[in-house]
Amino acid sequence: MPLHVQYNQSQQLQHLSHSFRDYTGPARLLHSQLTDNTTFAALGGHAIASGALTATLLDHPVHDRTPMSQSVPKNTQPLTQTSAEPRTCWLHYEISASFGGTTTQLRQQANHISANTQIQLAACLSARSGDIIADTLAAQLTAIPCIYSHEDVKSLKPGESLALDTQGTLTVHTSIKWSELLCRNFHLFSRWLAQGELLDLSFNASLNANLEVSIEGGYQVIFVRPVDTPHILRLSYVKSTANNTQNTVNACITAKLSNPKAFQVAYTAMVQAIFQRSTEEVDALTAHLPPNTLPNQLLPVATALLKRLGLDKLEQLKPRIREIQQSLETSICTAAQSGVELSVYYHYHRVQAHQALLQLTVRDDALTPALHEAAVTGRLMGQLNKHLKRVNVEQFFNQRVTQQHYTWGFHLNVFSWHAMSREDAKFHVVTQENVYGDVKLAGQGQRCYQDQVGEEKRQFYLDFEAAMPTFKAPDQVSMRDFNLALTLSHSTRQASLSEQAACQLADELAVWGLIPPGEVDTLAGQLYRKLKAQQDIQITLTLTLPCDVFRDLLPTLADANPARLSEALAAALPRHLQMPNCRANPLLRSAFYAPAFAHYLSADESDADTLIELAVTRLRQLRQYESAHKERNWRRKPGPTLARVIHMHPDLKADLDNLITGMHKLSGHDKLNGDPDVLTAIYHLFDDMGAQHFYMRFFAYYLQLSVTELGYQHTALQATGLIEFGPSTTRQAWLLSGVAPMPHSL
Repeated sequence: MPLHVQYNQSQQLQHLSHSFRDYTGPARLLHSQLTDNTTFAALGGHAIASGALTATLLDHPVHDRTPMSQSVPKNTQPLTQTSAEPRTCWLHYEISASFGGTTTQLRQQANHISANTQIQLAACLSARSGDIIADTLAAQLTAIPCIYSHEDVKSLKPGESLALDTQGTLTVHTSIKWSELLCRNFHLFSRWLAQGELLDLSFNASLNANLEVSIEGGYQVIFVRPVDTPHILRLSYVKSTANNTQNTVNACITAKLSNPKAFQVAYTAMVQAIFQRSTEEVDALTAHLPPNTLPNQLLPVATALLKRLGLDKLEQLKPRIREIQQSLETSICTAAQSGVELSVYYHYHRVQAHQALLQLTVRDDALTPALHEAAVTGRLMGQLNKHLKRVNVEQFFNQRVTQQHYTWGFHLNVFSWHAMSREDAKFHVVTQENVYGDVKLAGQGQRCYQDQVGEEKRQFYLDFEAAMPTFKAPDQVSMRDFNLALTLSHSTRQASLSEQAACQLADELAVWGLIPPGEVDTLAGQLYRKLKAQQDIQITLTLTLPCDVFRDLLPTLADANPARLSEALAAALPRHLQMPNCRANPLLRSAFYAPAFAHYLSADESDADTLIELAVTRLRQLRQYESAHKERNWRRKPGPTLARVIHMHPDLKADLDNLITGMHKLSGHDKLNGDPDVLTAIYHLFDDMGAQHFYMRFFAYYLQLSVTELGYQHTALQATGLIEFGPSTTRQAWLLSGVAPMPHSL
């Protein structure tokens, strides 16, 4: 290899006047490019164009040895002549050009467009070692062959090659800021915060929306005539594209008190509630307290306040009243400064990618103009079946990937109280094709729901997988050709475990089949005694439906049996601690509420009020009068009543219909025609089961009932529970394995 030596023009010309045999200069014989990038106006923006021509001397053919995906090195590689000089020398020519530009349009929204395109043409041509370098360069550059010419490709000599490499990117970004839209449509939020005009609120609202679309792609085509097979051409073809779409909307609403004095009404009400006396009486009392003598009319007020505040001496009363009043004023001032903030967001991301790789050999007489044109225009993979009889395929890979991800949710801060909710929906589809046009599809979806209320954080996941084990003709593909798997997961994290939380946890374990329903109260007591002194408690529940069980279970899941559906809905109702006789565990809830759900599901037209009345009637028939009273008067009663659950899920019947339809399509013989969007549509029919806590409990119990009805053992469902607690340095964990009615590890 020659040394990296800089030559002046006369030295370079002197070296080029020698033959290849006598040349000892740098490998790069010629390099020419635009002295300055050319800039010009286009589409309201600016564009830059540049290009270069390079000629390099090599001691071997470029593409006859290197892998087809390997690009020509960018850096100059020196070349040395050895005593064993090759009889043939090789000149590698590269012609490259690039074009890039940007434009920005400012109207109601900001549009930013950028584009970049690069193209590289290469030719590796042979020369005899005795030829003069300058003469050879002049002759070959005068009529350099081009890959776009069918005749030039067929005229290649052994070891020679022609190559084409293109890359391009187009990006469009739009940003919208439109706060007026938000101010118009959040009047309900304003009314809710106002609490009957008690608070005087001023709003500061903002909305940001960003849309970004990018398209990237390119392909590489190489025609090479191998040295050892002079009547054969080898074609290497690589293509990749990626379409990326992102849409993000962020909205933030802040509400603060425009006048802290608006809290005067609330302050007066608080003072009267604490002291059970008017503010005038309290102010008069504090004005006459020691060292002053109290008038007779204030003695009853002082006596009542001493008793209410738990004080013994009259001297203690005035400091205590002042302390309470100051505490109220400080709290109100803090609230006025903190205000309320609500942020809403939505994000959509879609990526479509295509990867294709092909290597084949073709005889000269079989290289038709149509085959050549399909290759150099990047359409070879779509037309390969027309040319299969003329070519010999050595390597083939063709894959398309589509990913979709939706995210939406909100954050709410009300003074020192925080809440958040977030939903994610993802689906990933891979379509792989073989050389004969057969396809193999695989899809993976996940629906996730997260929320936080105060210090408690919860996460719910539904994971679904469908994969074809073998290739099949697209028009013959149905859902019967897929291996299926389903997983449900629920995770809860909280700072500590209260007695009420322990009861809810035990009930959750029963719904997921980790303990027998009859052990709920017993286990709740054990959990509370063992964990009440622990911190940072995390509970993770998982239920997995293996492929063989899922496939056998599909007809049962799709039969829309109202008895099974109503039993699962009733069992999924939250535990209500004030209704211990009918809401304490899944079996009791099924016994008391399942008939009402069955009538609700079977009726053509039924609403939430009808369901509530049916449940109340059932409870009264079974002498649960107190529970019936709470269910009927749910607006004035706290807790997770039936009405609140149903009103939180207004589309319950429609979501159940979609679930049954999704299970039916998974078990059916309907043809997909190789379209991955059909697989995505089927998944979205039932992915709502992972979007809410009530739906997740229902689906877990519905799966268990279906497994039992089919005659499987409970162990067909792989259920596990993990309870972790304590600081990170000494963290402990309990594992609950097996399913009811098997005993648990606790």
